[in-house]
Amino acid sequence: MCEEGTISRPKFLQLFSGLRSFPKKTRSDTDLHFRAYLLNYTYIARRKNILGDLIQGSRKPCRFAVQSYYRRNSMYKLERILCPTDFSPASVEAIRFASFLAADGGCQLTLIYVDEQETTPLGYFEKDEHSVDQHRELVSGFAHSKFSEIITQEGLPADRTTMLVRFGTAYHDIIEVAEDNRYSLVVIATEGLGRSSPHLIGRTTERVVRLCRTPVVTVKPRQVKGPWKIETILCPTDFSEYSNFAIPYAVSLAKSYKAKIILLHVTDLFVQQPESLLQKFPDPKIYHDDADKIQIEKIIGRDVEPENTIVRLAEEYQTDLIVMGTHGGRGMRRVQIGNTVEEVVRRTMSPVLTITHPIHKAVFPRRFKEDYSETET
Repeated sequence: MCEEGTISRPKFLQLFSGLRSFPKKTRSDTDLHFRAYLLNYTYIARRKNILGDLIQGSRKPCRFAVQSYYRRNSMYKLERILCPTDFSPASVEAIRFASFLAADGGCQLTLIYVDEQETTPLGYFEKDEHSVDQHRELVSGFAHSKFSEIITQEGLPADRTTMLVRFGTAYHDIIEVAEDNRYSLVVIATEGLGRSSPHLIGRTTERVVRLCRTPVVTVKPRQVKGPWKIETILCPTDFSEYSNFAIPYAVSLAKSYKAKIILLHVTDLFVQQPESLLQKFPDPKIYHDDADKIQIEKIIGRDVEPENTIVRLAEEYQTDLIVMGTHGGRGMRRVQIGNTVEEVVRRTMSPVLTITHPIHKAVFPRRFKEDYSETET
């Protein structure tokens, strides 16, 4: 029995029963997510005075048990990066950014090209299997020649760069490869060959950001060419568990690249003393022991829409990366992605790393059309 005001391990884990619906083969994949989820819950629970023992029979307070375990294992490490390309100049710029990230720590980089011709409706005509095979052979040869050209041109390490050609629907195949093969990150350009406006993002990118549960970085083509760097990271939060979930990623990347973190909260215009909200920022040390060695600045902004301030400060501070959760305080009201993230990805010139909270997988297990058809049969 636990003391009054404490909870046993079974009771504690029962609060997260939704996470048990994760497939076993991907459970290790989401281990960081699971720990961060417990940690964020602990931070909230501590304020509500409902913390207990994480381990049944243990006298160790829950928050210290979770934090101790998290600190030993919480570094977000880039081990495998997936970078989709259609060989457009914008997608090559995304490959450069992916190469920059992969260079730190000997990360594996996979370049993927998805041909969508087979998904085009044929109308009156029937599919000719022989023509399909010929088309696949031609596309594979073309794609591998372009891959080799990019690898040589960009100086990518041949021993750590692999090439993949798929035939199907681009966003679906990208997500499938990223999640099934446990990639650490997807790096994708905001536009491709079908670019219609610099103020819009491509449909494939929009769907990957919205549906993929692997962390995704969107990269917009730069006006001034030069080497990539990460010296300043902007991490917006609305203090909700969903948006705070991105903070461990920002801390890990800041530690790896010796970067500065700007924690930003944007409140409504009617708030009279916004500076009083500074105390609501979570302590970064609960995410990593070395967080106190990272330069962290906390800013409170006031605006009608949070994305306006996020985009403006990203430009003013010349941030090299924005790290944010796909959902905020409104949580699951927006089924797949929040309005703020959608607008920031579309408008900012900085790369944006979007993180999906793991509870999203339990609440919305079906994302694609075939997922719904399976339940109907």
